[in-house]
Amino acid sequence: MLFLAVFAGFLAENQREHFVEHQRENKYMESLLEDLKQDTTDLINDTTWWSNRIRNIDTIRVELEKGTKERNLVLLYKKANGMRNYNSFLYHDRTIGQLKNAGNFRLLRNHAIADSLIDYDATITTALKDQEIQSNAIYQELNFQQNKIFNSKYFQPPTRQWSDNLDSQYRSHPEVFGLLAPESEVMQYYNDLEFYRRITSYRIGAMKILCRKAINIVALLKKDYHLE
Repeated sequence: MLFLAVFAGFLAENQREHFVEHQRENKYMESLLEDLKQDTTDLINDTTWWSNRIRNIDTIRVELEKGTKERNLVLLYKKANGMRNYNSFLYHDRTIGQLKNAGNFRLLRNHAIADSLIDYDATITTALKDQEIQSNAIYQELNFQQNKIFNSKYFQPPTRQWSDNLDSQYRSHPEVFGLLAPESEVMQYYNDLEFYRRITSYRIGAMKILCRKAINIVALLKKDYHLE
């Protein structure tokens, strides 16, 4: 009788632990779903932002390919001013961080979800992070070059009023909008823009892949855990 009582107690405790772990798993998955939704939104917005950056680069390069007297200097100033801005992906990794740091990936019954999460996290912390480091380095170099080429007096946060004022100033004093650096430095800027464009293209590709991964994991979570 004593053995049966101990064994029954063991089964009850084991069942209670399974119930607690199941509840913890569900809480983690609810939190993870919210993180992935935010990641997806940010990845879509960031992809759009960086696609606009490529168009900005292309416009500058097209103008610089023209003869010095044929360039649209106001357009160059406007696009170069836009190159001052930067955008980094904010990884919502609070739940994945908790799963990794506390060794709680074992709680996930669906190994496909666990494997997908590990792959998703690795892609962000390796491939995308490496591209961000390279992108940031060339971004800083390009801004140093712009300081030599353009008069920063006319660089301000881009607004419609700023753009209209720039047009007005050019009509009044077109001579002040000349490029300050010799043509050799202008062409160095032109060449570095091509590298920046290439890095940005790789970055966009990585973000699109990550977005698809996040969407697939969200679908798995909704199906397996009946989440919305």
